[in-house]
Order: sequence, then structure tokens, then C-alpha cells
Amino acid sequence: MSAISPQIASRIAETAYSVEQTISSPIDIPRAVSKHFSFNSNDVIQGTSGGLFWRKQTGFVLLGKGKSQQYKNDHVIAIRGTANAADGLTNISSHTTGSDSGSSVHIGFQRSFSSFKPELASYLRQAKTSGNSIIHCIGHSLGGALAGLTADWIKASPEFKGKVYLYTFGAPRVGLNGFATKTTGRVDKIFRCIHGADPVPKIPVWPFYHAPITGAEYLLERTQDIRLSAHSMITGPGYINTANQQSWDNVYSQTVANLRKRVVLNYQHRIHTTYSAGWADKIAAAIVTLLVDGGFAATVGALQASGAAIGTVYDVMAKSVATIAKMNAELQDRVKGLLGCMLVYAGKGANYAIKYTEQFIRWVFNITIARIYAAARQALKQQ
Repeated sequence: MSAISPQIASRIAETAYSVEQTISSPIDIPRAVSKHFSFNSNDVIQGTSGGLFWRKQTGFVLLGKGKSQQYKNDHVIAIRGTANAADGLTNISSHTTGSDSGSSVHIGFQRSFSSFKPELASYLRQAKTSGNSIIHCIGHSLGGALAGLTADWIKASPEFKGKVYLYTFGAPRVGLNGFATKTTGRVDKIFRCIHGADPVPKIPVWPFYHAPITGAEYLLERTQDIRLSAHSMITGPGYINTANQQSWDNVYSQTVANLRKRVVLNYQHRIHTTYSAGWADKIAAAIVTLLVDGGFAATVGALQASGAAIGTVYDVMAKSVATIAKMNAELQDRVKGLLGCMLVYAGKGANYAIKYTEQFIRWVFNITIARIYAAARQALKQQ
């Protein structure tokens, strides 16, 4: 029972984009893929994405079947990304909702998944997957997020048999800690691929988490400064180029970033802060560390489990940090270090006067989140 190679998985993720407008015309399948899997335009499921009140229905999911001896009895569920979701995904007022497996996930992702789930369920019932089958769930960008929801749903359902492997490229975070933890435990293998400079995998911000929540992720390109072009499948550097390997053993992997790792930021070192993916994770971990050390561990736990909007979460956190700053001189210095680094990250420079009011702290949180969300929004719209 074989995993799909990085080369083939990335090409399938790219091919999924061709189903958006495909009605009955043939789908152009790369030769490296067609040797092992068969696809046709009849195996396309429609779905929706976009706003709350107007959600256009288009081809969304491409279904394939293994035909080579290596992938006999296997199935492919490839889900395309979309620029239509850019505004909803980067709206900090968006709430979470319950997934089909009972965990809290981004409401926009769940709505799109629900739009094609009935037809996908019908396909899987007819496919009659067995213990000898692998269902390969693949997607780029929003498609990767939906592939994650699909993989988790299949594994959580007693109706469907077989192993499930998940392959994502430049996917955003799907759900809160509970979803990421359960998906990590349920899905048989997860190949999460990112570019170091891609802003989209950094959203939604904490308390959202990636799956796998522990273990390894595949860093296909190691540049860390945020670049919009790093999200594309094809151009600069392009996931189909950086994933052009026959084996996962040939792809650089690293330990998943741990947002629960202890991080303390020093105000004197704020000038070393860079607008990069690594610093986005470091700031998130520093906020959590400060809240826990300041006696707000219960608040951290509640926020990780709540369905509140991101904006509401950071309102609570700003109030908590303002309280911590008043506790003692040591903790106030810690708050100063955090805010100083966040201001540099947000592009405000190293000489901005620090205030310890709830209003100021909330403003710093806002501009920091806004900068990474703006980059992700632009990257999504030009993919």
C-alpha cells in the first residue's frame, strides 16, 4: 500500500483546478499521473464557495481511480482551491462551527465541504472501499483545507473502510486544537507541504492549529520572508516544481512548529524581528507563554476550545495581557518585549512608545494580525 509521490500528488493538486469550468470536455491529465490513475469529466463533483449570501456553484472535486498495480483499488479525491474564499478566510470576525466529526473548524471551510459532501458520500458508497484500499485526499490552498476536512470525515465515519492519506500544499489552518489533534490521530498518513515564505499556512491565526499537530511537515522551499508568489502552484517557486521528487524521503522535512512551546521575547532584541513565517509562529507562542505565566492558563484553554471569532479571542487576550502588565515589573518587561516585537513585525519600527492599556494592546494585536492576513488575502486572490 503506497503513498503517492510528491511529484504526482502536486500534479494532481494542480489538475484539480481544471474542473472549475469543466462540464463534459476531457480533462488534461499529466502523463506521470495518468500512468497510475484514471480521471474523466464525469467524475467531477460540484460545490460552492464565497460569501454568506451568494455562493457560486462550480466544479470542485475531481475523483480518480487507481489503475496501475501499485495503486490498484485506490481512490483519489482531489479538491481545488479558489480565490473566492480569500475575503472570508481572512475575516477575523468569522466564527467556527462544528465539523461532521464534532470538532470546531472554520465556518467557511465547513460550508464549502457540506456543499459537496452528499455527492461524495454517494460516490464512496458505490466505490465500496475495503481494507485493501487507500483513499488519497489531495488539495492546494483552500483545496488542502477541504481535503483535510474530507480525510477526517472519512476516517471518523464507520461507513467507509480503508486507509486515508492526506496531501496538502500551502493549506491554511482548518480548525482549533481539538480538530487538529483528532485528525492527527485518525488519518493514517499526513503529508503537509509548505513554502517557508507562503503566508497562507499562517492563517487563521491562533487558536487555530495545523494537522499534524505533532510530527513532521515538508518544507519544500526554505525562504522565510513573506512573499505572495510563494503560494502559487506553478510560479515563483511553484509547488509543482519544489515537489518534483519521486520519493518523500528526498524532500526536506522538519518538526512541526509548536505553538505551545515556551517563548519569551526581549524588548532589547526587538530589532531582530523579521516579517517572516517563523516570527509569526514565535509571536503566537510568546503570547500563549505570557498568558500561562501570568496565571491565565484557564483562559488559554477556554480560547482554544471556544467557537468565538478571532477578533473576540484577541479582545479577551488584550484584556488579559493588560492585567498581566500590572502584576509586577518582571511581567511588565515581558509584555514590553512582546509588544515591541509585534510592532516591528507589523511594520511600525523599533521606536514606537509602548503603552500598557488594553486599548493600545488591542491595537497592536490588530495591526499584527492585519499584516499577515493582508498578505494571505493577496496571495489567495492571485493564485
